[in-house]
Amino acid sequence: MVRDMRQGRISDRANRFEWSGGHPALDLVNTLDERPSDAPIDNLATYRDLTRFAELAGLVDRRTAARLPQLDGRSGTHIVKRARKLREHLHDVLAAANSGRPARPLDLDALSAAIRAAHAAQILVASPSPGLARRRWSPSLAPEIPLHVCSLAIERLLVDEERKRIRKCEAPDCDVYYLDTSKGQRRQWCSMKGCGNREKQRRWRSAS
Repeated sequence: MVRDMRQGRISDRANRFEWSGGHPALDLVNTLDERPSDAPIDNLATYRDLTRFAELAGLVDRRTAARLPQLDGRSGTHIVKRARKLREHLHDVLAAANSGRPARPLDLDALSAAIRAAHAAQILVASPSPGLARRRWSPSLAPEIPLHVCSLAIERLLVDEERKRIRKCEAPDCDVYYLDTSKGQRRQWCSMKGCGNREKQRRWRSAS
């Protein structure tokens, strides 16, 4: 997809996230923009980008996002690198499914390890209602919350969603994945205004 290439403020970076996925885990995969090209654009360049994505995707609330330390040193760099690796393992699983191939054990093992770590980062604390206890993130692992919520979103995608509903945009120059919730599951494009319109124009020119 043709994307806005503006640089600068975090609001500009937030606007460049691809929200066609219909599921946070697919939106995570789509943070590597223009993936089929020789120069893809990585919208998870910094820890701040990762935190902003998690908030905008609805994976953490605003209060939690505000409490997260604004890491810009080695720790933050390490966490966002792990998030990018997680994203690529999920992409490879989706690409294999889209091609009719089984997922590589390497990718599934990496995702499993990340999901286990995310569950292990939660602790139980007393709750007045409705249950006796609720889950809370371990304070010592607070900087990793954006990474862990992405891992749990991936688990929900792979376990809860029907594989036939997870599709890739049919435009040859687009690698955006989305959850097809259309009637009859006939959606073809990540965006009708973008790829859908371009493909219709391309077919019209080819037929004329």
